[in-house]
Amino acid sequence: MSAAESFRPFRERVAEDEAQVIAFRIGGELHACDIQVVEEVVTKRRVHPLPDMPPRLLGMLRLRGELVPVLDVAPLLELQLTAEVPVILVVAVGETRLGVAVDATHDVVSLSPADYRPSPHSGGERDQYVAGVARIGGTLVNLIDLAEMLREQTSGGM
Repeated sequence: MSAAESFRPFRERVAEDEAQVIAFRIGGELHACDIQVVEEVVTKRRVHPLPDMPPRLLGMLRLRGELVPVLDVAPLLELQLTAEVPVILVVAVGETRLGVAVDATHDVVSLSPADYRPSPHSGGERDQYVAGVARIGGTLVNLIDLAEMLREQTSGGM
């Protein structure tokens, strides 16, 4: 993939080319995001809460000597995390590494443009982050533009 292609928005790439996504569950709903933005998946690790932090910041994850802030993006999707110990998707946003808490992760799947459909607009805040829907194993999945969501959250405050 060329450098120009790697900077194309997820919404465009998934509609026009084959894309790999990682499926995950938040609040009982199945979602997926571009695997290119996820550096690693961390399970069974404690997130250390911090006092006086915004509600979307769950705390810090100690990962090989580095402290990674962990965000709860469920409210942006009008959902709520249900896992007692969430799974953390570690994502690079520019030079910053962030953790995104999800209830569970599932498979990495290749999607073709034939699997993709534009998302129906519900009129809520989540519309700006849902890049579309896809059928994965007979189930409809919301395709989340996690990179865009995190860029907005980190540039606009939490």
